[in-house]
Amino acid sequence: MAAGGTALLASCASLETAGLGGAETRRLTPARIEALDAAVTQQVGTGEIPGALVVIAEGGEVTYSRSMGFASLEDQRPVTEDTLFRFYSMTKPITCATVMTLYDDGLIDLDTPISKYLPEFSEMSVRTEAGIVPATRPITIRHLMTHTSGLTYAILPGPVQADYAAADVFAIENRTSETLEAHVRRLARLPLVAEPGTVWNYGESMGVLGRLVEVVSGKSFGAYMRERILAPLSMDDTGFYVPPEKRERLAELYHLSQDRTLSNAQDQAVYGGSYLEKPLLEYGGAGLVGTASDYMNFAQMLLAAGRFGDAQVLSSEAVTMMTSNQLDASFGDAPLAASGRGEGTGFGLCGYVNTARPPGAAPGAIGEYGWSGWASTAFWIDPQNDLAGLVFTQVIPDDIGSVALSSSVREAVYNPVKGE
Repeated sequence: MAAGGTALLASCASLETAGLGGAETRRLTPARIEALDAAVTQQVGTGEIPGALVVIAEGGEVTYSRSMGFASLEDQRPVTEDTLFRFYSMTKPITCATVMTLYDDGLIDLDTPISKYLPEFSEMSVRTEAGIVPATRPITIRHLMTHTSGLTYAILPGPVQADYAAADVFAIENRTSETLEAHVRRLARLPLVAEPGTVWNYGESMGVLGRLVEVVSGKSFGAYMRERILAPLSMDDTGFYVPPEKRERLAELYHLSQDRTLSNAQDQAVYGGSYLEKPLLEYGGAGLVGTASDYMNFAQMLLAAGRFGDAQVLSSEAVTMMTSNQLDASFGDAPLAASGRGEGTGFGLCGYVNTARPPGAAPGAIGEYGWSGWASTAFWIDPQNDLAGLVFTQVIPDDIGSVALSSSVREAVYNPVKGE
């Protein structure tokens, strides 16, 4: 794929130019493309999502791209290939890649305690059934990158999560009111949910990694990410806020209630506010906004072992570490069960990894790596089929889950369909 990906979102109406001439070597046969169209149409037709953009690339070429519905219900503005979406937790793999440039440069080792760079993490505590006790193990950089640090999120259930909520420690909600440094210092004062390196638990680890980048590089997290990841990947529309000249391209954010009705949540602080002003806190866990085209450049770089055009953005070793399971047998058969992922799913660096396909597992391929976002977005790379997939909408359901769009798309890509 040429650097910049200028033709990345080629219209699916012209399948020959999108690379389907050798259809026998592609996963997306005409029957599967028909199934994908039906899946997207059905999801938008339910009224539970206002609009969507789905893109699949195979062998470095887009073989499917379909936008449907509205980026704004209020003014009937359609979703297009230029629409800007909040990545939310799909920011995490990009943060991971940013940290791995420090690894490639020999500036960090992943098994070094984070307290070497951030002394506020020198003396951590753990909340147990018997009360709060001193932690006996240090948090390492690898623990942060695998969500085994013991840090958590205020919006999740549990006693430590209640500690976070009481202390008003939630990076997305506070992105315009405090700096990354201040956020991380407050985070370090709170107890952990478990000893570091013992339990997979989703949380605020990416914010700490962003602060690590600042301390090691001597630059702001956003500036360093732009220099080492976003600029080399021609991710020109991706950043921590939307500048004035691009505001008309930002999709509205919607909340889906328990009664399955949509309401506009564009300016709600708990979701990060409007994203139209430059934040004080550049949050590596959920702060980026950008286009599907930009994110596909990132995904293709991972599939190409760190290479994009003429640039080696990450070493092949770094990409292998990111996309290989980092959790040993001590984490059990389903370490990500709390996130809804059962047996056969491990965790690499800042993303899941399919290690097996047991009966009942969600559609996919062994070796697949990816992650999803709070507003029902998702991405994955499938090295076995040389495939990358993106699903974008902007809907946050009541249950902190996702609408069914991504799973429907994956079923169309991987499950048998009539006509094959």
